[in-house]
Amino acid sequence: MKHLLTVLAVVVWLGMVAALVHRQVPQQTTPLAALGELPEGAKTEQDEWFGVFQSDRKIGYAHRVVARTKTGWAFQEDSAFTLAMLGTLQNLQTTMSAETDAEYGLESFRFGLISPAASFAASGRSERDRLIVTYGASGDENSLEIPLEEPIHLPSTLRPRLVRADAPPGTQYTAAVFSPLSMKNEPITLVLEGRETIAGPDGPVETVRISEKHQGIATSAWLADDGTVIREQGTLGFVLERARSRDDALAGISDAAPIDLVTNTRIPVDEPIAAPRDAASLRLRMKGGAASRVPDDPPRQRVASGLLHVVREPVPQAGAVGMPPRGADEPAIAGYTDPSPFVESDDPAIVSLARGIVGDEQDPVAAARKLVTWVHDNVAKEPALTVPSAREVAKARRGDCNEHAVLLTALARTVGIPSRVVAGAVYGDLGESGESGFYYHAWSELWLGSWVSADAVFGQMPADATHVKLLEGGPERHMALAEVIGQLEFERMGDGS
Repeated sequence: MKHLLTVLAVVVWLGMVAALVHRQVPQQTTPLAALGELPEGAKTEQDEWFGVFQSDRKIGYAHRVVARTKTGWAFQEDSAFTLAMLGTLQNLQTTMSAETDAEYGLESFRFGLISPAASFAASGRSERDRLIVTYGASGDENSLEIPLEEPIHLPSTLRPRLVRADAPPGTQYTAAVFSPLSMKNEPITLVLEGRETIAGPDGPVETVRISEKHQGIATSAWLADDGTVIREQGTLGFVLERARSRDDALAGISDAAPIDLVTNTRIPVDEPIAAPRDAASLRLRMKGGAASRVPDDPPRQRVASGLLHVVREPVPQAGAVGMPPRGADEPAIAGYTDPSPFVESDDPAIVSLARGIVGDEQDPVAAARKLVTWVHDNVAKEPALTVPSAREVAKARRGDCNEHAVLLTALARTVGIPSRVVAGAVYGDLGESGESGFYYHAWSELWLGSWVSADAVFGQMPADATHVKLLEGGPERHMALAEVIGQLEFERMGDGS
């Protein structure tokens, strides 16, 4: 669950994704679609300091610099802030740097996230028709190449152009933004909302308000006429406010624990669930704007007329499925034995580890149970505010649900069992006050003739019926969960079959 909060806390308001690389590919929107119709933004050097707030409590700072180089521009952004996860303070630091040519065409970028548990980095360089990206921990990186049809640009150069566009309120622009999590371009929508006077560090400032939506995450920004940021506001009560100076940005950071993000993002349910880890069947009525996002995924999860019914699926008997599992060549599961970003099933250390766990076991059901048990018993259950990688988890052997899920998925793929990471919510009584509800969670699905849920955190195969699936995909997909936060509630309807 904490990976989602990492993405929200970093990506939404500090621009982990949107501030990296922006590809100016206009799409069909109204009333003005072509980004090329926008005027040029002011080309000025900038040095901006911000206070970082969550629900009116100052939790950190951010610093942004734009400087000229001999051949173009350099962009730098650093931040430090503190979050609370189940009562535990987590100090995070982020860095982003990029260099462009004189017309803001991207030449290189680097992003870093440092947390108490681990670090994550992504970097890239543009070489005419391709973007070469490297990601992962230092000394243990993965690389890939992304074809480009035209130069890519920083979105921070787009905001000043919107300010100067002189377009009517409601004018919408759509483009694509490269995400270091999904390793591909994702659509971003920007809307000119209108002019508004707000409080600035030196008094009232007339601003242009714009809204941005990227992968389900909505952000608002108030910009001065020169395109500089006066205020940014994201989900979960995160706000950036312009400060006069470094001293002002660093002053007044609260020593008290910030609001706990885990307990404050749970999906509420009207009554507690007894013995949730033993639940074989669960019926829930769904309420809220995100109810339609809960997928119908039979036979385990069925959705009809606002009702959700989850049934703990059977597992084939040992010996009933051959190795590799029957149907592994079917199109529906093609690719689920291949390595993917953050699920490095071809890594030599993971290959060696998987073979050591499974041994000479030829039955995939028995092999799967060995893998689930090993990850459950050998990966310490600790908060891990980072972007999980199976390769790194295999070394550190600690982490939360995301680390357990990516490692189990990678190990299963290594021994020929098609597998995938899924994300959703699971019932629990968590937090200092014992708040009950459905908390964001990740687990795995293994193909054993059919998809079978497996949760290495709880040592379950199949997972209990309080696991509500919301999407399929590894850490690169989990930002889509942002569209559910605060938009979904459950009501118990009994546990009949």
